[in-house]
This record gives sequence, C-alpha cells and structure tokens, in this order.
Amino acid sequence: MAHPSFPSSARAPVPASPRSSVSEANSTRSSPAPGREKRAAPCSARQLDEVLAGSGTGEEGRALLRAVAFLYHDHHDAAHDIVQDLSDADGSLLHGILHRREPDYWNAKYWFRRFVAHPAHIALGRRIPSLVTGTTGAAVAKEITRPGAFDPFAFVDAVEAAARRPADDPESLWLRAVQHAEFEEIVAHLLA
Repeated sequence: MAHPSFPSSARAPVPASPRSSVSEANSTRSSPAPGREKRAAPCSARQLDEVLAGSGTGEEGRALLRAVAFLYHDHHDAAHDIVQDLSDADGSLLHGILHRREPDYWNAKYWFRRFVAHPAHIALGRRIPSLVTGTTGAAVAKEITRPGAFDPFAFVDAVEAAARRPADDPESLWLRAVQHAEFEEIVAHLLA
C-alpha cells in the first residue's frame, strides 16, 4: 500500500487533498510530545472542510481527518473538541496521541488502552524497520514494536524519555520521524 505523500516544499494556501492538508513542510519540526509548537493551521477551517468534502469519506471520517490536521499542527484544543466524544478506536487513537503530545503521558496510555491493535499501528509496525538508519533508532525500534504492530505504550515511554534530552538529539529526531509516519498511516487508514 502506498503511503500518503506529504510535500517537502512550501504548501499552497489551500491543500490539494486530505493527505496534504495534514502535512507540514518539514516533518522534523513536529515534536513527539514535549512543548507546544503551535504552528499555523494548514489552511482555514472552511478551506479544510472544502478539501475534506471531496475526500469520499462520511461525516465522521471528515471530522476525524479534521482532528488529525489540527493535532498535527498542535492545535490541541480544536482537535480535542472533535475527539473527546468519540469512543471508537479511531477517536481513542487520536485522543491518546493528543495527550501524548501535550504531554500528559498517563492519560495518553488510558486512551490507548481503549482499543486493541489499531490498523494504523499495525501498518506502522511493519513500516518502522524502514525508518531505522544505521544505529539511530535501532534499539528504540525493537522497544516500540511487537509482533505485527506498533506498541503505543512503549512509544509513550520513549517519548517521555526523549523529553529529557535536547531536541536535536538523534533519537529524539528519529522519534519525530516515527510520529510523522504514524500520522501518515492514520490518514491512509481514514481514507481507505
């Protein structure tokens, strides 16, 4: 399955597709959790709704994609307003990521306990080996994967440990790359 592609250059004011509406020009800027790096939204809420209207997803799918876009850009309150009343696996997954990024690690794990292996995490677990470059990430990759899936609890622990290191630490940068891949897999799942 092809992964959603996120542009590596500057974005147009209105994204061309739901996949690009979630993206940031530089994925390494997105922190795994520590600190609020609130950035400009990919576009206005109205423009985002126009793009998502053509996504082929239903109303709930569009709401989840909107939450993903807000969450990716650290608009936690807007994302929380959408996911707080969703009790299904998709809503719980996004709710857990939101709390991981705040950081509120215990609460993140609470939300991750509300589902068993999410399809986006299964896909991410298969993808993680391709994210390892040299020794960077190799040890953590073993910790955050289990047979067939990504382990969101181990990832929370790795992010919490990374919060105590400099932002430019190679392992912290690798965790950001994993988080970016996690967002790509979630968007792919929601658009499937």
